[in-house]
Amino acid sequence: MASGGGVEKEWRQIEEEITCSICGDLFTDPKTIPCLHTFCKRCIERSIESNKKMATIVCCPLCRAPLPQDGIAYIPTNFTINRLVEIFKKRKESGQGSVTMKCGKCKKGSEAIMWCMECRNPLCQKCNEFHENWEDFESHKTIPINEFLQNPKQALASTPEKAEFCKLVAHSEQKLDLYCKTCSSLICRDCTLKDHPREKHDFDFIENVVDEEREKMKQVTAPLKKLLERVRNGVKKIEHCEKQVDIESEANIEKIRTTYGEVYKLLKQQEEETVGKVNTIKTSFKKTLAIQKKNAKFVESQLVSCDEFCHKIVTVNRTRQLLTYNKWIENRVDEVTKQVEHTSLDPECKPSDMIVICHHPVEFVNDSVCDVSCLPHLPDCTVSGPVVISDPVKVTVTLKDIFGSPVVNQSKDLEIRCNKEREFLQNTHIEEESRGQYYIWYNAKRKENHSLLVYWKGLEVNHEEIKALMSIRDYNKLKQEVKIIDKYGPTNKKLSKPYVLAKGPNNELIFPNNFTKQLVAFDKHFQYSHVIGGAGSGNGKFQWITGIAVDKKGYLYVADCRLHFIQKLKLSGEFISQFGHKGTGDGHFQRPHGLVLSLSELLFVCDEDNHRIQVFQNEQFCYSFGQHGTEPGTFNQPVDLTLNKNEDQLFITEYSNDRIQVFTTKGQFLKVFGKFTDVPFKLQCPVGIHYTPDGHLLISSNGTHCVLVFEEDGKFTSAIEGTYQGKKRFSKPCGVVMMDNGQIIITDMSSQRLVLF
Repeated sequence: MASGGGVEKEWRQIEEEITCSICGDLFTDPKTIPCLHTFCKRCIERSIESNKKMATIVCCPLCRAPLPQDGIAYIPTNFTINRLVEIFKKRKESGQGSVTMKCGKCKKGSEAIMWCMECRNPLCQKCNEFHENWEDFESHKTIPINEFLQNPKQALASTPEKAEFCKLVAHSEQKLDLYCKTCSSLICRDCTLKDHPREKHDFDFIENVVDEEREKMKQVTAPLKKLLERVRNGVKKIEHCEKQVDIESEANIEKIRTTYGEVYKLLKQQEEETVGKVNTIKTSFKKTLAIQKKNAKFVESQLVSCDEFCHKIVTVNRTRQLLTYNKWIENRVDEVTKQVEHTSLDPECKPSDMIVICHHPVEFVNDSVCDVSCLPHLPDCTVSGPVVISDPVKVTVTLKDIFGSPVVNQSKDLEIRCNKEREFLQNTHIEEESRGQYYIWYNAKRKENHSLLVYWKGLEVNHEEIKALMSIRDYNKLKQEVKIIDKYGPTNKKLSKPYVLAKGPNNELIFPNNFTKQLVAFDKHFQYSHVIGGAGSGNGKFQWITGIAVDKKGYLYVADCRLHFIQKLKLSGEFISQFGHKGTGDGHFQRPHGLVLSLSELLFVCDEDNHRIQVFQNEQFCYSFGQHGTEPGTFNQPVDLTLNKNEDQLFITEYSNDRIQVFTTKGQFLKVFGKFTDVPFKLQCPVGIHYTPDGHLLISSNGTHCVLVFEEDGKFTSAIEGTYQGKKRFSKPCGVVMMDNGQIIITDMSSQRLVLF
């Protein structure tokens, strides 16, 4: 027998289980819904009404499982809980401090000594004797009341089910002792006559089908354990993840707080340093200005003294004094005048000195604008008369303070002027493109060389002179060459096997001398500067140079068709890196030739014997296109290429297909031209190609010994012939380029020289 404390604990647990989680009271007509949760009938009805008003699905208040759509009419009553409620109430009425129960059968309410498992009632001595002696109760099993009180839930669970009667009013006296397999419902004998006829329904006594249905339920519920295990594992993982999230978030918060604390300290330190620098500059500026002011004040006092003395001599009628001091006054005025001339009266430092400027010069070419980056200025060039310009010129101006930080929101305070005349510029517009970077557009009324001045708040900003240059070439007048370069260096070394050439960032001319395995650099005035490299296969060494490209920072990319790789060097000749080697895979080369770089730093390479174009960025392979063939879109020895002004089209020369093909930069074929019948010079074995800023293509036709000029759409314009007035100019032209001043330079590999037009 359990102790009194143990029994009380058991009853407290029973009280929790028979309490409705919605209303908080003991169950009233408890209904067990499909998800196996139990609620009061009235609580479920109220929940259903509330959900109907909100037009939402009726769900279990605990697990949110949907309730049957046909309401609660057919939801079964939980008789076990119902009976527990009744027992609990009776026990409560008898006194919670007692572990006894009153009889549930007689009116006297005597103390119960037995519990009837069938009647589910406590029985006193007399009622128990009546049970034992009455024939109708012969099958009823009774147990001592103390045994029941030790574990009432277990006792109720082992109690035989109480017979249920049919819910139909006409059959209310009939027991539900049959089971219809067709409808999966309990029925009575009368139900088989009308609603469940044997012709259409399969039914049998409950005792006959219960084992079979029990086995079915075991099979149906068998996967639940695995699913439950899976769900519990999932819950564990989620809980573990929750803990990890808490741990990681706290760690990150701590890191953030630590980092921001350090950043704050650093910013505070930088603030103090920067303010200190500003104050230092301020002190220096004011010291300079103070000295300048002191000198100016001294000169001012000399002028005042001289002026007052002269005024007295001149205005006072003292003839002798006037004649005595006249020569001295002349000398004094001359001395003071010289003092003023030698005294700086313009401030030696101005507010605008706190601003520094970097700029991208511009170049006019036949109503077009070519933005040339990273050049301090462009060289002068000749023009052929005034031309009205319709397209605006764009100048990129970057404003920085004295510490190098961008100066923002200055569009209204910036102004651009021409050093020729204010009226030379029109339609000026200034807009801040990004932090500290401003785009200045304007139209020039006349196509002339001119310099630009930038002003900030009315003060001229310190910067190098920006020169806007005009370049006009009449390709029909390219007759007589203007210069021949066949020697270089202080010892006039003979130029040999020049193949390609390129233009440097400051309009330098760079070309190979393949006999000595070197690159030769000339300055913008075509004067020898220096050589790069030498014979070999190591870093900075060459065997046969077939391609040169220069990026906006001034770095050289050099292709070597015998070493099968590309080297990156400084213009001074210092080796930086190399990439690629012989092979057919991505990033490998078979005789790399022509190179061209876009402003976005995409490097396009003619992979001659692999018959394709390869594209790199930051020396890393990006993609390739093309294959061997003669059909449009295929290649047979591509040797050089160039980009148009918008950098959305590639023009590629094919040595063995005698044609020019045009592709997008992504490798999509656009068009082909080169098989001309109505031009005086055929395109045969083309090598070098160059896109001019005015939208023309210069193509060296190696097989017909001339350089052809085409418009961008492939229309023939003119030709630079290999002979002029009976004199041979070149026999195998290869490389071709136009300089910033409009001069055209062609390499003639057979004649071992460069020809300038």
